[in-house]
Amino acid sequence: MQSAPVLIRTCALTLMLAAVTVVSAQRFQVKLSGNVTEYFTGDPLKGALVRVLKAGQPERQSTTKKDGRYEFILERGWRYEVWFSKTDMITKHVIVDTREVPAYPDVPFYDMDLQMTLFAWIPDFDFSAFEEPLGMAAYKAILRNMSWDTPFTEQVRPGLAKVMDEYAKSSQGYYKRTGRSQREDER
Repeated sequence: MQSAPVLIRTCALTLMLAAVTVVSAQRFQVKLSGNVTEYFTGDPLKGALVRVLKAGQPERQSTTKKDGRYEFILERGWRYEVWFSKTDMITKHVIVDTREVPAYPDVPFYDMDLQMTLFAWIPDFDFSAFEEPLGMAAYKAILRNMSWDTPFTEQVRPGLAKVMDEYAKSSQGYYKRTGRSQREDER
């Protein structure tokens, strides 16, 4: 038979281990990281602002260094918007939804690698396509991981491809050289 002090220490240790297990299960995280680069050159963008909104409220932000890297830890149970911006460049954003991550997932965290490209703003160009998210990611139970919403991506891809084609023509002076405007070409 154990003495009372040994029994108390054993019970206290068991309770502490149980508390650590519960806390670690609640601290499940999604590690979101990547690079912000310039669209045409692929060069890392220093000074890009990456902001995270949690349930629509500002949560955290970071400014990229010369390597263009950023990293955030996202908790389970929230809907996040991740915004990428830089002065004189087009702002873009994505949605990362961790609300469906199970309370006790198989792993303590998921890695999400999100590469983002930004490009220069030009006058008289319709950038309204970038007001909507470029992508949405959420937990997929069948994969037991975070996953991008492929049907959403396929839905927005053709419109974005058209905008980027027009952007390339406009930014490289195609319409000025040919004497046409972007609006005339769209007719």
